[in-house]
Amino acid sequence: MITSCSKGGAKYKRRPQGAFHGGIMEQEKDDSGETSRLLNGHIGSRHVQLDTDRTPDVVTYGRVTEEYTEVVANGTETPEEKEGFSCGRASKRQILSFFCVAFLNFSGMACYAIITPFFPNEALRRGASQTTVGFVFGCFSAVQFLGGLVLGKFITTVGSRFVLISGVFVAGSCSLLFGLLEYMEGTTFIAFCFAIRSMEALGVSAHTTAATTILTHEFPNDVAKVMGTLEIFVGLGMMAAPPIGGVLYNLGGFKLPFFTVGGLMFCCCAVLAVLVPPQVDEQEGEKDVSLLYFLRIPTVIMACGVTVVVYSIIQYLNPVIQPYLAKEFNVTAPQVGLIFLLLASVYALFAPAWGWLADKKKYARIMMTLGLLVLSAGPLLIGPSPLLTDYVTLVPKKLWIIIVGIVAIALSIGSVLAPLFNVMLWAASDAGMETDFATYGLVSGTFGAFMSMGSFLGPTVSSALVERFGLPWASTAFSGYILFSMLLVVAFTIGENVYKRCHAGPSTEKEAHLK
Repeated sequence: MITSCSKGGAKYKRRPQGAFHGGIMEQEKDDSGETSRLLNGHIGSRHVQLDTDRTPDVVTYGRVTEEYTEVVANGTETPEEKEGFSCGRASKRQILSFFCVAFLNFSGMACYAIITPFFPNEALRRGASQTTVGFVFGCFSAVQFLGGLVLGKFITTVGSRFVLISGVFVAGSCSLLFGLLEYMEGTTFIAFCFAIRSMEALGVSAHTTAATTILTHEFPNDVAKVMGTLEIFVGLGMMAAPPIGGVLYNLGGFKLPFFTVGGLMFCCCAVLAVLVPPQVDEQEGEKDVSLLYFLRIPTVIMACGVTVVVYSIIQYLNPVIQPYLAKEFNVTAPQVGLIFLLLASVYALFAPAWGWLADKKKYARIMMTLGLLVLSAGPLLIGPSPLLTDYVTLVPKKLWIIIVGIVAIALSIGSVLAPLFNVMLWAASDAGMETDFATYGLVSGTFGAFMSMGSFLGPTVSSALVERFGLPWASTAFSGYILFSMLLVVAFTIGENVYKRCHAGPSTEKEAHLK
């Protein structure tokens, strides 16, 4: 483990940096007149050799280590070589690690989403209720939530490379076993669905957690960029898997989609065992960052609530849209897959623009408010809502209206999602928490937890509502749920601005926390 070494009386001060980079230490001029020189860089760190016998100064943030140089006698700082996240500047090992993990993220989400176009009808035909189908979808996210917390705590004890490879193996095995459920019926079918799906979620949680840890070591100076880029592959796996699953189901029945994903995961497991080198898992030093303090910040509470809303809307159609479209419009499984592919394509097309705007703090609340407003229109058109067809005849009950609603959801979810992580991070900073990697980890874990909560609640609640009231009324309820969330965000923003104007000076709580 690398630890902070003696400063030898040298004083450091923090220079403020951007939201996703740790502050850089500047050493004040030392009376001894020592000079320093940056000799070379190595993967994951920058090494510094002093002209004297003193050890280089190191500041450690969890698994990400930065080494800093001392200043020369004239008070200027030694130039450092900046390693950007670029294939042209990355080493072969870094490139291989990135693309292996990117493929893993895609495959892991494919394990979750590939069943969307055909499984609901299969489950209903074998004796499951609509609510049970929703729980089968939702249990995946619930287990991921719990597994991520546990594995994140003990991954350095077990070993990140072992967790990575074993997680892929477990997920692939469960995918193959799920294909064998074709030969089961009734209660046995339902019980094994829950058991295998839960184990598969644990495997996916294991390899995604380990992959994040390994990439943090490989790209210590570009953690935010790398993780953000990998989210693209998560989204692609989540949304592109349904059309692939629909085509495979039509070609080979229930077994083929699961056997294909399982075989792919086994091949990936073998490749990882060869390409991923042994990892030096460093024990994290304890850092006093309070989760309860963070969760009591009003802006964080608001952002967590919006995260649950958005991810529940993303997932609520998964268990219910295929049976409804098949019954009302005679839509086949591959066609349902193409509708989900449309959702993925529109989201991916506009995601870069939303991301660029989300980095500007003044646009964050506007993006969230307008995004929620447009997002609320999507579920109203999916059905469509009886409010638009029976009470007020505004839209016809046609398939193209439902597709327009899905496009509205795809356009608006990026506008709401993009600023959420930054809003939490800015709130932590405004509350006096240091902008270091401990805080970043806290924000990331909180965001992921509430993301999983929304992913669990969406399909579970939608299945229960559809079973009792039908999809049109269930979608109407989700639309009202979004509108209510938007009004809360507007009210919170107005109240926050009023409070800031009435208390222009720095808050007592923030000053106390900074001391």
